[in-house]
Amino acid sequence: MKMRIDSEEIKKRPNNYDLGEYVRHLADNSMDNKDLVVSIMKDWYSAMEKHGISVQPKASTILGTVLAKHLSDNEVDPFDRYMSTKAGELEVFWQSLSNAEKLYVEKRRQEMRDQYYAERNLEDNKQLLKG
Repeated sequence: MKMRIDSEEIKKRPNNYDLGEYVRHLADNSMDNKDLVVSIMKDWYSAMEKHGISVQPKASTILGTVLAKHLSDNEVDPFDRYMSTKAGELEVFWQSLSNAEKLYVEKRRQEMRDQYYAERNLEDNKQLLKG
């Protein structure tokens, strides 16, 4: 089982030691520690601790994001594919997704919708029109 760190998850982490804790938690609970991002971050934290150097939280976030970007297996995010799919191709695209990918896309769509409404102080009034 290969462990991957989601770059979106990294971006959501606050600029404190939460990112390092997240990486250590994944590494400790993983059956396969071959993931390069986790290995590099663990080595980096260990070396910093060994030399008595404190890690600035923003540096952890930046390092995790850069490593995840450069060491990923270049899979295109299903949501990114969804956002770039033409309307005429949407049905075929949707059918090509697994159930987990569909759930992921729906979750991201809802997050974007919630953010849109929140930024504009709008209410989401989904109602059926009677006619």
